[in-house]
Amino acid sequence: MELNGKVLIQPGEMRTKITLQARTVSADAGGYEKPTWSTIAEVWGRWISAHGSEAWAAQSVQAEQPATVTIRYKSGIDTTCSVLKGLERFEIVSIDDIREHHEYLELKVRQIRSG
Repeated sequence: MELNGKVLIQPGEMRTKITLQARTVSADAGGYEKPTWSTIAEVWGRWISAHGSEAWAAQSVQAEQPATVTIRYKSGIDTTCSVLKGLERFEIVSIDDIREHHEYLELKVRQIRSG
């Protein structure tokens, strides 16, 4: 929804608590690189799981549990960061600063499967 050219998101839509984390790489005792995650912020967001044709398209490129997450603008978020929803980790595929107003970020995410 828009009002006077501004994107409005109802506060009640931002009801999913997520944790934004930054990735750093450190070496373990054997000298192998090991990614570690540090929390940037815990925020409330609007979580919309992909469905319908969007879900079929995601499956065709083997994206697992794709979703769109809208949060209030936060600087320092990029595609090297991850999103935690509960115990599930999601990688950020793309980021959109909606209308470049620095009010909201729309994150396209997909689940990271450990294997």
